[in-house]
Amino acid sequence: MGKRNLTDNEISALQANSCWAEDWQRIEVSDDFKPNFFHRVMFYGNISLGAFNNNVEVSRGFMKHSGVNNATLRNVTIGDNCLIENVSGFINNYVIGNDCIISNVCTMETTDGATYGEGNLISVLNEVGEGNLILYHGLTSQVAALMVKHFHNRALKDAIRRLIREEIER
Repeated sequence: MGKRNLTDNEISALQANSCWAEDWQRIEVSDDFKPNFFHRVMFYGNISLGAFNNNVEVSRGFMKHSGVNNATLRNVTIGDNCLIENVSGFINNYVIGNDCIISNVCTMETTDGATYGEGNLISVLNEVGEGNLILYHGLTSQVAALMVKHFHNRALKDAIRRLIREEIER
């Protein structure tokens, strides 16, 4: 699916739903975007929106339509069929994938250099508290077991940590 600017009719529909934009020209949407599932949304910076065509299950047997309600967004990309509602602060500098539900939060923000915990050294099954496990996005239970079990093998530990550091930098 391609991206395009909002049409005048879509901007009017958003405004009728109490939406506001710092600059409507900085909002891009998917080809099959429909504005009727956005209510009380403030847009700042560069915004990219997917399609909001499906219902999402928010609780067993309780379906709500995807869309964005009661939120302030700044420099945000939102994938298809997400439900974002009741963000009392703002969402800033985020890429949100398809089919996500974000509800009743205050603030979500990333800043330059954010690592999301990657590279943090933690202590697992280690009473003395010396860090023996490095958190990173590719961590599996097998790699964790290897790091913990062979913590005292200096050459192996250094090699694993080097590989993880290189992966995080990539």
